[in-house]
Amino acid sequence: MQHQKIKGLVIRETNFGEANRYITVLTEQGMKIEVLCKNARNSRLSAAIRIFCFSEFTLYQRNDKYTLNDAMLIHSFWGVTQNVEIYALSCYFAECVTVLTESIEHEPQITKLILYALRAISEQKREQKLVKAAFELKIMAICGFSPDLSRCGACLKPVENQVYFSVREGVILDKTCKERIGGKDFVALSSGTYQAMKHILSSEKIFAFTLGQDSLNQLSIICEQYMLYHLGRGFASLDFYKTLY
Repeated sequence: MQHQKIKGLVIRETNFGEANRYITVLTEQGMKIEVLCKNARNSRLSAAIRIFCFSEFTLYQRNDKYTLNDAMLIHSFWGVTQNVEIYALSCYFAECVTVLTESIEHEPQITKLILYALRAISEQKREQKLVKAAFELKIMAICGFSPDLSRCGACLKPVENQVYFSVREGVILDKTCKERIGGKDFVALSSGTYQAMKHILSSEKIFAFTLGQDSLNQLSIICEQYMLYHLGRGFASLDFYKTLY
């Protein structure tokens, strides 16, 4: 039996029996693992193994199975559970990560992204709609689904006038090419929406921008549609979140 220490974020927890718990941990390296926590719910370890806690775990590993030996809390986002909307949005982020790490392992950017997102919504310094949209677009880019916003998808030249974007195609067109092609899937982006999308894809500080309400509403719609279309599935946590506003 191999002994190791890892740091990671608890993104799911399941209690069973009187004191046992299974937790899903997203490691610093972006790998998702399942950990059995025996007799841990009523012990000194309980604060470090709750959902949305970032901790250092001492684990025993046998084959692909992990058992908790010790845990030390590094940072808790447990406060997100005190507001139903924020908690629902946090669960949506966790479900997105769970789905996308099924086929992609060892991507530390995913771990950083959800940690930044949890911090942003727990501090409530950014609108939930902005954080959600930025998270959706960025995680798709990290996982290889980044749209190309650098040039017109038809003439391959920089777009200097009105920008049109297609969720399905993941590219932009300029006004001339849009009129020539007549692409029904392409919608006109406001300047704010377009600049925000470019910022999200290129910046480390993905939530560090502001938008007028109309542009923010458009960004929210575009990013959600883009994610759902290219993953070809919905999310139960997203459906629940939408019932709250």
